[in-house]
Amino acid sequence: MALGTRTFKGKTYNLDDNTEYNEYAKAIIELGADEDTIQELANQQYNLEFGGGMSQNELRDFETLIGRLEGSKMKQAGQANRARQRDVMAGGLASMMANF
Repeated sequence: MALGTRTFKGKTYNLDDNTEYNEYAKAIIELGADEDTIQELANQQYNLEFGGGMSQNELRDFETLIGRLEGSKMKQAGQANRARQRDVMAGGLASMMANF
């Protein structure tokens, strides 16, 4: 997740650069930002550093897609098992018929 740039008090900060991000965060804190804004900045930085660069929404979407993929793979495996069972039964039946 690229945070892009923000302009604050006439200076543009590149939030993807840790040094500039920290300067931006300090400027916001010095301004007397509320707790929610400070927490949002901390969350953005944490996600950038430790979350693989994904936002919470992107991470949720990714987890949803992984869940669907796992479900699809399990369904395919079940279908393959049923097909194998049919083949075994058909082979057994053919073998029995050959004995008549």
